[in-house]
Amino acid sequence: MDRYRNFSLDEWVWDAAFRNWVLNPTREDDEAWQNWLAANPDKINLVERARQLVSAIRPENAPIQSQEKRIAIDDIVSRLENRTLPEREIRPWFAGPWTRVAAMLLLMLGLGWGFLLRSGNHQVNYEQLVAAAGDDMLEKANNTSRPLTISLEDGSQVTLDPGSKMGYPAHFKKGKREVFLSGKAFFDITKDPSRPFFVYANELVTKVLGTSFTVRSFTNEKEVSVAVKTGKVAVFSREDPSARQKQGSRELTGVVIEPNQQIVFVRETVKITKSIVPQPEIVEQNALAYHFEFDEAPVSTVFSTLQRAYGIDIIYDKNIMDDCPITARLTDMSLYEQLDLVCKAVGASYELIDGRILIEGKGCKSN
Repeated sequence: MDRYRNFSLDEWVWDAAFRNWVLNPTREDDEAWQNWLAANPDKINLVERARQLVSAIRPENAPIQSQEKRIAIDDIVSRLENRTLPEREIRPWFAGPWTRVAAMLLLMLGLGWGFLLRSGNHQVNYEQLVAAAGDDMLEKANNTSRPLTISLEDGSQVTLDPGSKMGYPAHFKKGKREVFLSGKAFFDITKDPSRPFFVYANELVTKVLGTSFTVRSFTNEKEVSVAVKTGKVAVFSREDPSARQKQGSRELTGVVIEPNQQIVFVRETVKITKSIVPQPEIVEQNALAYHFEFDEAPVSTVFSTLQRAYGIDIIYDKNIMDDCPITARLTDMSLYEQLDLVCKAVGASYELIDGRILIEGKGCKSN
């Protein structure tokens, strides 16, 4: 058994003889392994960690394909290689009920990020996400009746609504910035393409490079939503088979939403719907430039102006709408009120589809 002296945690986890001892122990195997540990006391910590991992990821606990499991476990092991368990947690493998608790704790810490969430419709909450992230997390909770602003080390600012809380590291990792949300918050993120910013909210992941947006994710609610104010945001479910690739990509992949668009994620059905926010706001920096006053202007010009002001695609047949002049003052109206008035004036209608506005009409009839 001398070869085990130089084993890494990864090699311990995948060693057939070791796994057989952990999962199907016999008197002979147990005696042999206990003798080896007695002769190599400096390996007790490493063997205990490996044993906990093997116990936690036995087949009945994670019914997924072996190759996918191998990839996920390798990722877990790489994260645990540098983790040191507190001395009080290092106990013999036969220490009774504690072993099952420890195994489940490691299962949450490591597998929570990987295949556990992909083995069926598994819902997670804020506490599980923070636990999976590690022990060096800070937390801010807003127990007041007013919004609470938090400044992060990269210059980003987060405004927490009352009854909300956020977990985040004191120092972001070199390649990415990650926070965890329970409740509702507005994020104003400093742009840094080399370090994407991730917000983990229940089963939903929001990825940005630098933008402002709102996330609503209360544990006791059935839906999670993300709405964009400026820039672009990529949103995807942790149940997505390609979630890991989307997280690692330098590009914004997933359901990409832009200003005044939102996605709503239904936790039970794992369904994502893209739409326009209930109250669109003008996103153009020079908002005063839009007086929304038109005098015999082609209705296509009106639609084009609204599209630029709100940053929302408005789809229409320009050839038909150019023949419809309109005189109107649309100042101090919401976008939907503006659309209602304009469409009524030219005998058209509009429909909201996949975060865009579709105008339908036959144009203006000549007298």
